[in-house]
Amino acid sequence: MDVNELNKWLETEEGKQWSDSLKSGLVNKRDELLQALKDANGKLAEMDQRSTAAEALIKEEQAALAAVLVDQGLAQLLKDAHVFDVAVPSSIATLKETYGIKVRADGLNRSAVGIIKGDDGKEIEKPLADIVSSWSKTQEAKQVIQNTNSGGGGHGGMVSIPQSNTGLKNLSGPALASLSDAEFTNMRNQALNGAGSA
Repeated sequence: MDVNELNKWLETEEGKQWSDSLKSGLVNKRDELLQALKDANGKLAEMDQRSTAAEALIKEEQAALAAVLVDQGLAQLLKDAHVFDVAVPSSIATLKETYGIKVRADGLNRSAVGIIKGDDGKEIEKPLADIVSSWSKTQEAKQVIQNTNSGGGGHGGMVSIPQSNTGLKNLSGPALASLSDAEFTNMRNQALNGAGSA
């Protein structure tokens, strides 16, 4: 049967039925594949939504972990170093930026670390205590630490305050460190006002 004969036969009732039977199977298969693709796309969209939600949750957990390990850890170390309470938040921000402080994962353990340049110029990862120790030697730190002139790095020396009507002339570092922000501000204002009237 040549092409012309085949075309004529396909126009007959028998040929049309045969052609339709072939088309029907292909159309059914096409519809089946389209439905499967549609279902797969729906599942992919759902998986994308779950993935986005999981990523957001992970970021929140990382932020919470960083707040505990980094922010709270630094706050305690800065208080131990006798940094004025009012200067602690800005000091934390400075330390985080200057030393690239981040949370380091080691299996199930997490620790906060930062980068210090060694004497040879190489960057070394160090724990927060070393970071604060290094920072405390900077000029910026000396402006917010309550005592920097005790010789051995201790905080038991005297902080000079102008004499005022309150009768305060000198106050030890530990005593100054124990003051609340309001008490310190009040004493400072009294001392400054007394010095101005003297």
